[in-house]
Amino acid sequence: MTQHVENNPPAASGLGLHNMIKAKTPHIGFYYETPLYYEASKGIGFEVYKPPFVTINDMRIKNDRLPSTLYIHTKDKLTGLKEIQKALNVQLECDLRTNNPSHVKSTLIGLVDETIKDPCEGGIAGAVGTMEIVFSEYLKNRSVIDNLINVMSKDYTTAVHSVNVMALTLRFCMFCKMKERESKKLGLSALLHDVGKLKISNKILKADRRLTESEYELMKKHTTFGYEILKSCNLPEDINLCALSHHERADGSGYPNGAIDITHEAEIIGFIDCYEALTCNDRPYRDAVKPFDALTHIKKELNRGNFKFKVYERFVKSLG
Repeated sequence: MTQHVENNPPAASGLGLHNMIKAKTPHIGFYYETPLYYEASKGIGFEVYKPPFVTINDMRIKNDRLPSTLYIHTKDKLTGLKEIQKALNVQLECDLRTNNPSHVKSTLIGLVDETIKDPCEGGIAGAVGTMEIVFSEYLKNRSVIDNLINVMSKDYTTAVHSVNVMALTLRFCMFCKMKERESKKLGLSALLHDVGKLKISNKILKADRRLTESEYELMKKHTTFGYEILKSCNLPEDINLCALSHHERADGSGYPNGAIDITHEAEIIGFIDCYEALTCNDRPYRDAVKPFDALTHIKKELNRGNFKFKVYERFVKSLG
């Protein structure tokens, strides 16, 4: 039963803005255990608007108002993230069962966006749950992955790109008849492969021009940042290596280490990452290209020794 708070919310005058994170408006209704605060007045402090174990609707009715901006205390960040992931995973199951790929895509993007925004071991568990849901529904309805691929959009954010790469990766896995455990791990690797970009500034990530040489050097560090983040979350090493090595190439021309000894998993994610970037991500200085043109471009890279033919051949067949 919902607990109602009869007294006025207690003051939290010792809390400064540096202790607070803005709560996303679309997710306000997901918070139950997580308390929400509002800024009482500039420089004075914060007061609790919604205590723990009360819904936002209860407080809205009780107070007859909803502050324009609500905040979460940093100490409650993981609790809040888990509540959002749990609610979105429930929504994802509903979307998958009603066979609405646009809603599925939107919910998945929301989940990935929340997870990679500030990843931690507890938060990454939500992404593992997401992969379990997607794979479970795929086993019931084989069109789930195809539908996700059919609603790929050309707008670019790290979350959108990651969901697209995951969908293409899972279809590749199904075509290759990989075992369920391996397919789930590769799907999770795809979702998390660009997590290191959270440490790259938006000025670089969203630049409306080609990057300068120094900016590009910084951008390349997202691979090592991603590896460090995922390793700290105690994930299997082959998932961590997909984050580290998805821009390495078989001829040693890739980054961050110019490695030629690349795991098979990282090679697959790197290939699909490249294809998705060409076909789905418009840039101010270039348009996304059609699948055939992307494969033609990649085949040139293949001839230079950047990719291995076996992955290329299987991926082309999986698209068919």
